Amino acid sequence: MAPRQPPVTLAPRDTAAHLAEVLRGHDDPLRIVFDHVQDVVYLIEHDDGDYRFVAVNPAFLHATGLAAQDVVGRPVDEVIPPPSIELVRRHYADAIARRAPVHWEEVTPFPSGLRYGEVMVAPVLDDDGRCTHLVGTVHDVTEHRVAQQALDRLANYDPLTGLPNRVRFRELLAAEAAGVVEHGKPCALLYLDLDGFKTINDALGHSLGDALLQQVGERLRAQARPGDILGRLGGDEFGLVAAVAAPPGDARTLAETMLELLRAPFQVDGHEIRVTPSIGIATCPEDSCDAEDLVRFADAAMYAAKAAGRNRLAFYSCEMDQQAQHRRELEHALREAVERREFVVHYQPSVELRSGRIAGFEALLRWNRPDVGLVSPAEFMPVLEDTGLIRDVGDWVIETVVRQLAEWEAAGHTGLHVAINVSAVQLLPAPPRAGSTDATHTLLEHVRDCLARYPLRTGWIELEVTESVLMTDPEFARATLERLRTVAGRIHVDDFGTGYSSLAYLTRLPIDSLKIDRVFVQDLPDDVEDASIVRAVIGLAHSLGLDVIAEGIETAAQRRFLIEAGCDHGQGYLFARPVPAGDVPALLRAGRAGVDA
Repeated sequence: MAPRQPPVTLAPRDTAAHLAEVLRGHDDPLRIVFDHVQDVVYLIEHDDGDYRFVAVNPAFLHATGLAAQDVVGRPVDEVIPPPSIELVRRHYADAIARRAPVHWEEVTPFPSGLRYGEVMVAPVLDDDGRCTHLVGTVHDVTEHRVAQQALDRLANYDPLTGLPNRVRFRELLAAEAAGVVEHGKPCALLYLDLDGFKTINDALGHSLGDALLQQVGERLRAQARPGDILGRLGGDEFGLVAAVAAPPGDARTLAETMLELLRAPFQVDGHEIRVTPSIGIATCPEDSCDAEDLVRFADAAMYAAKAAGRNRLAFYSCEMDQQAQHRRELEHALREAVERREFVVHYQPSVELRSGRIAGFEALLRWNRPDVGLVSPAEFMPVLEDTGLIRDVGDWVIETVVRQLAEWEAAGHTGLHVAINVSAVQLLPAPPRAGSTDATHTLLEHVRDCLARYPLRTGWIELEVTESVLMTDPEFARATLERLRTVAGRIHVDDFGTGYSSLAYLTRLPIDSLKIDRVFVQDLPDDVEDASIVRAVIGLAHSLGLDVIAEGIETAAQRRFLIEAGCDHGQGYLFARPVPAGDVPALLRAGRAGVDA
């Protein structure tokens, strides 16, 4: 170990005059060093707690913007402003008491901004061990500190929204959970995921998607209360940690507030965009006081909210872990199903309500899973859409239906039309495939290609889109549907009445008919409110020149009510269940489905 160096000492005579005399000689190496060193260097005279500058180098004058006459000979209190002088005096006293150098870092405000400096002050002792002077140096580390702060911010904060990122959010959540354990004040974690954001991002481009995320972040930040922790957990996922006095009631109220907050449309570069969240909730200490568990639980609850229909909230329960595992297994099985061609198309007749005559069919996707049988679309369709697998499956459905229509025509069944459901994902240009920089075909190109390979002489296909697809970005939907209508025969709006649209807005869209959602049909004719809604929709739709189809008809009473209300067509088990393609010719020969007119 190197021997400890003795303190710097000067002769007890007039040290200030001596220093000036030494530095006066231009050829003296000390003067060259003193004038050219980039670090700030200064000498302070000490006398019973009084400190006075006796020499400063040019770097000191450059850093402070002062002239030498404003510093040399003046007390430090007149040069160093408060509150910095209080800290400086404490360090000076510490160096004198310890008879050793003292180091610290200080931040000094300058007109150009804050400057960070590593400061060292060392006592200068005479032969009697009395401190007569202090030598100080300041090394400017501003660039290093600013760069370090930038790196720290990049590591802990989302650059798009400025919110804590997943790593920092979990740290803050862990601290909050520890406080719950210590003080017994519960908190709730809300895990928000934007429904259908991938579709919006693909449709409008990533720059507009980023702008939307920024607006979502700003809206959530404006709603957050002091003490709440808000973060962006990745992609279109946000987290909110809030103290709740009485969970689960307060947590539910907070989540409902967030649902309502995001209900209003966003204005993004001329686009009016509607987006809804699915919210999962986990509470501390009820569910867990471990940050990792809370995030996992709230994430599982969020997926449960999506599975229940989206735009809603769900609280974590133990069963959700099993559901999350089931979803992962289902996604894996669906990827294999796409490769193994395990899907089939069934056809359900659409009839003229008054006559019962078959007017057309709707193509319905079914998954014939090995060792399981037919799987309900309600179980696998959301996963197909979330994973993007619906593109490949949807293309296969369109080709299958067009080919089947051509075969039926060749067998003498002419003038048929089949409606095909189209998801929001299919309406967008597909991203480039692996190893390619070119975007793959659009839905329009695929429909046109199928009709070229299997030309139809008298039949045609119809495309069905849900109301929510239209309202995500109405202008994009309008332009897209106009192009599709030039190739496909007709455009239907499916599940009408479950979204935000109005019939007045629909006049701007290139559509031909509306489908009244089954939720409004199932309680007819007894439910007065549903009956009023159905009559109003039928009347206004007809005034706009649109046909109306009611789905989910299961009873003769429902059929009679719809006929009296003026509904044009209907679907449902009252007439026929969906059947394989091989059973369709028998229905066509009968010409009618289900009950008598």
